[in-house]
Amino acid sequence: MESHLKHLLKKYNLVIKYGPTHGKGYIARTPDGYPNLLVVKENLSDEETEKVILHELGHAEADDDTQKDYKDNPITRICCESGAKNFVVHEQIKKYIDLGNDVSSANWLNLAKYIGTDNYCLVQEELLKYGVE
Repeated sequence: MESHLKHLLKKYNLVIKYGPTHGKGYIARTPDGYPNLLVVKENLSDEETEKVILHELGHAEADDDTQKDYKDNPITRICCESGAKNFVVHEQIKKYIDLGNDVSSANWLNLAKYIGTDNYCLVQEELLKYGVE
């Protein structure tokens, strides 16, 4: 696993566990004093596993107060999911740049497809932060 992901897991006090799940991943809250579990569906590809981990880290980054009624309030759920998806885009674009890719020739449409988002404007906005016009 990449050191950047390890750093983020530590920052948000999460430990990864792989196993059978109904979805691709989720965060299981634990008693105070113990790290929360980031549960990832077993047997996903490395790329898909990274995306799931980043998505769940996006939830971990959010303020807990905003997620209290995640399961019961559809508007809260939509906002939380949007935030997590935006976190994935931000982190994937950052990784793309850190790998030394030429920002000026970046194809935002291909990047969006690779990331797994249809929020093309967000991909373009993230690229603009690194000087793409």
